[in-house]
Amino acid sequence: MANPKYSQSQTAPLERCPFSGAENGPTNLLSEEALQNPYPVYEQLRRDCPVAYLEDQNIWVITRYDDCEYVLTHPEKFSSREAVSSVNAYRDSSEALAILAESKARPRARTLIMSDPPDHDRYRTILQRCLSPAKTIRQLTPRMKEVIDRLIDSFCERGECEFVREFAYPLPMLVVAAILDVPDEKIDMLKAWSDDFISVQAGNIPADKVVSAARHTIEFEEWILQRLEDRRTTPKDDFLGRLVDRPEDEAELSTPELVNICLQVLVGGNETTTNFLGNALHRLISTPSLIEDLKNEPQRTGDLIEEILRAESPLQGLFRVAVDEHDFNGTIIPKGAKLMLCFGSANRDEKYYGNGRFDPDRDNRETMHMAFGRGIHSCAGQGFARREGVLALTRILERLPNLSFDPIQQPERHTLFTIWGMKKLHITFDPTPKVGTKSTDI
Repeated sequence: MANPKYSQSQTAPLERCPFSGAENGPTNLLSEEALQNPYPVYEQLRRDCPVAYLEDQNIWVITRYDDCEYVLTHPEKFSSREAVSSVNAYRDSSEALAILAESKARPRARTLIMSDPPDHDRYRTILQRCLSPAKTIRQLTPRMKEVIDRLIDSFCERGECEFVREFAYPLPMLVVAAILDVPDEKIDMLKAWSDDFISVQAGNIPADKVVSAARHTIEFEEWILQRLEDRRTTPKDDFLGRLVDRPEDEAELSTPELVNICLQVLVGGNETTTNFLGNALHRLISTPSLIEDLKNEPQRTGDLIEEILRAESPLQGLFRVAVDEHDFNGTIIPKGAKLMLCFGSANRDEKYYGNGRFDPDRDNRETMHMAFGRGIHSCAGQGFARREGVLALTRILERLPNLSFDPIQQPERHTLFTIWGMKKLHITFDPTPKVGTKSTDI
């Protein structure tokens, strides 16, 4: 079946458009150059091959806004069962499989991001009830402010810091830790669990780390199951408490379902926000006039955040599986084919965004970006990410004058296929005094 929006475009129908990452340098999304800056490749694909077959990976790459939107809003035609990855890094490790065999939450359930209706409808309803975004954001806002000041206090007197390690990583992790009832001193453990999950799903994990990732999986499961049991014996009005204290008309979640929902809250609540914060500060320092504008007009911070999310989407894409054969204006995708939806490309589509370059005055309400997805699988935690962004950037600009890049240690980006963010961001500023903070409970 054809995509009606795409069929209305002025581009002539395309025959199958394969490209090989090994052979065609200009369109190699996995090259070191493209991993450092995929946007020129996206531009070429949107123009010449908007529905492209990546032969080396057996994946169809979708790069235009209309096509991505169509796939995202038609879950009956494009399944989310492999939205993250179909890689099984444990398969070839007998030791890791033996560790996982002791799991109380296996076989792993497909919930939220990796499920389709009607199952997804049930999980989404439960998550919205338990997370209660508006209520939880209100509860967490004092905590966020306290954490932001505490993190800045840890380096403000030095006049320099490595922003990712000292701020962009711990801030969202501490917020997620509060949601999952993990003490602050355990956030490194929480981060290790999250990183291992991402690496295992991407297949981007050394063989010697597979066994430790399996152990971390069991540790996470045991931790969460104990916290859920605590809520059963001592009820509390928080995320975990609402997860086990279900209404009478709501079907009980199985152990694998409970664990997987908590795991997706963990990963979704930190990875995107960490990369967004790094991208945002990098953009601000690269454009000094923006810093002065925001100091004079802090009410613009929210709109600026939307433009940074559009132009530098921290999550570059997710995957879908074609339920049936599908025709994209002459390019036939077979039944069962795996698609990568390139949000980073869609968010720079010339049809809606002109040359796609960063524009601090752009009104993103005209065509909403896809940084948080679209349709039934849009990010349930996007309100948290926006709130953290506004609070963090506002306070950073208030407390750290004369921000600049470290002249010796240059910014370093991640080189991951679907992630756009800073790996290291060394910055300097005028040393400032600590403000001192008191711990805020939620």
